[in-house]
Amino acid sequence: MAVLFLLAVVLLAWQAPRTRPLQPPSYVSIPKSGEQVFPIAVPNWEAPEIPAAPGERRAFLEEQAVLWPGNLPSTGCDLFVRVSLHHWARRPVDLARLELNPEPAGWTALRWAGKDFLDDDDGDGDPLDAGELRVAGPGAEAEVFCPP
Repeated sequence: MAVLFLLAVVLLAWQAPRTRPLQPPSYVSIPKSGEQVFPIAVPNWEAPEIPAAPGERRAFLEEQAVLWPGNLPSTGCDLFVRVSLHHWARRPVDLARLELNPEPAGWTALRWAGKDFLDDDDGDGDPLDAGELRVAGPGAEAEVFCPP
């Protein structure tokens, strides 16, 4: 038994200097639809820079976000919900669910209350219920883009 142990130690010592170390990629990866939603690790811990102009901001979020699970009917407005520092989910949203006065045109920053994030109060199969998106207060960051 001791001979096998010594042979294993010799093989490890012989192979160790010949094995190249694994180098993780140095980039921020936000997956697209159909890929893994949450990567095991994000190498850069700083939040990505989001453009300030509404058109550029929407293009950035469309490129970075994954689609919300389920088969939701498309509407004129898109809701982007920030689910982590580096990840967003995109889903269509009906203006009737927003209950904002006046109706948003272009871009609006909102909050989706955390306690209401995944429940379906009205039983229609959609976790977003009327009145859950608010202009201020606690909750997940959300952005709504509607055609002008």
